[in-house]
Amino acid sequence: LELAGVCRRYAAGLARTMQLGKTPIRVADTAKAVIEGMDAMLDTVRPGTTAEAVEAAWRKVIERHGLKKESRIGYSIGVAYPPDWGEHTISLRPGDKTVLQPGNVLHSILGMWMDGWGIEISETI
Repeated sequence: LELAGVCRRYAAGLARTMQLGKTPIRVADTAKAVIEGMDAMLDTVRPGTTAEAVEAAWRKVIERHGLKKESRIGYSIGVAYPPDWGEHTISLRPGDKTVLQPGNVLHSILGMWMDGWGIEISETI
């Protein structure tokens, strides 16, 4: 389930995965790892931190759970960018040495897409 909201031209996104019926162990374990990774990412993201350091906090957690994600985990969003939220400036990925500043707004999408199923949890920060 992915929702978006706009207030005074500022956009925000939110995604959550819903499981209908009994959750398979592998799905539940992956969801637990993604949520733990989100907590690590949220503990790291702050002014003065680099975009790649935020992604590294996430990656460290999921690797401990035997998971791997090659794509970025988030991007900057801002005011008045319809229909594309992305500013194409900050990207939460290895190699982005952008130093986060007060007022930056990021949409972190922690998605793990597997063979036939996936988990997605996002937050606007």
